[in-house]
Amino acid sequence: MSSRLSYVWLATRRGVSAGTAVSLLRAFGSPEAVFAADRAALTTAKDCPLRKVQVDALCDKNTDEAERILAQCAKDGIQIITLGDSAYPDRLRAIENPPVVLYVCGKWPDFDVMPGIAVVGTREATPYGLKTAEHIGTVLGKAGFITVSGMALGNDGAAHRGALRVGGLTVAVLAGGVDVCYPPQHRSLMGDILLSGAIISEYPPGTEPRGEHYHARNRIISGLSVATVIVEAPGYRSGALITARAALDQGRDVYAVPGALDAPQSAACNALIEKGEAALLRSPEALVRTYSGLLPAPHGEYRAMRTVRAPKKAQTTHPTPQKMEKTVSPASGALPDSLSGDERRIAELVQQGVGTPEDLIERCGLPAPRVMSLITMLEMDGILRREKGRLVLGCQ
Repeated sequence: MSSRLSYVWLATRRGVSAGTAVSLLRAFGSPEAVFAADRAALTTAKDCPLRKVQVDALCDKNTDEAERILAQCAKDGIQIITLGDSAYPDRLRAIENPPVVLYVCGKWPDFDVMPGIAVVGTREATPYGLKTAEHIGTVLGKAGFITVSGMALGNDGAAHRGALRVGGLTVAVLAGGVDVCYPPQHRSLMGDILLSGAIISEYPPGTEPRGEHYHARNRIISGLSVATVIVEAPGYRSGALITARAALDQGRDVYAVPGALDAPQSAACNALIEKGEAALLRSPEALVRTYSGLLPAPHGEYRAMRTVRAPKKAQTTHPTPQKMEKTVSPASGALPDSLSGDERRIAELVQQGVGTPEDLIERCGLPAPRVMSLITMLEMDGILRREKGRLVLGCQ
């Protein structure tokens, strides 16, 4: 019996949750061993107490359903990534109850190289929330992060669109099969995501979304991500808040976008900030600065996590002419001493007239996501700006 077939068989056992399946894999060592286990072995499994209904499901060795799923995925071009595959994201594997199987449509990004940031919110979004979610997705997309969300109406869809608008990567996690578009109003958005990103689910093709699936789905959204941003959430029963709770349980960072004191859609966000459970997000650029060190660097190296540059201490005496020459504006030909090596390389190329991200990627030899992140940070620092569609030094 193949490993892939046994993983799908295990994932389709009725009454066996993802957490229980992971415990079984730890107890028996492999999905094939779980499949081979008899009733006595299952009943006495160490550190994995099972209810009778679960033992009965695991004693059913019929693989027809699993074989049908494998055949359908092969026919429809749906990729299957199991918990034992190298393509399975380490960050997701680390949560308490990772999905045993992921079904993937589209282009699966490497989450271990390209960090994901979740952006979620309410379906009943305000114009403020829609604009904010889209802006966050745009900034993350430009910087080279994967924007992760649930493709729901409202804030989720806006975040996906923001990333897509700038050619960024985005991944949607569904509560049904990857071939079932829900909500149906997002059929066009789903198609756009598939062109450059991925639609994923732990449920086999053809599965209709159900209420309990959404709670389970939210742990995957946060589990794939280094941080989760809550844009709007009206109350503590909202899906966005469930995602925030999952992120906190997983030890991941949580941010909340503040809203007006009397805005119903921002009530839970404001409460999360007030209780210290979420950091206040003033701008998406803060996310880029905080997590840019996780983006791929040349030769597989990773730079230390970057924070906002602290301003230089005020001088008690007037600088000499020589010191003033070191702090001249980029337009005069000198670049700030505080730039890293990669930042200086990008700024110098722009100084030489290389004005588009595509040309910079070609000339500098750095990975494309890394270049986009560096451009974003240099723009935030005022070193670069855009003029008629081209990058120029900030003070020119």
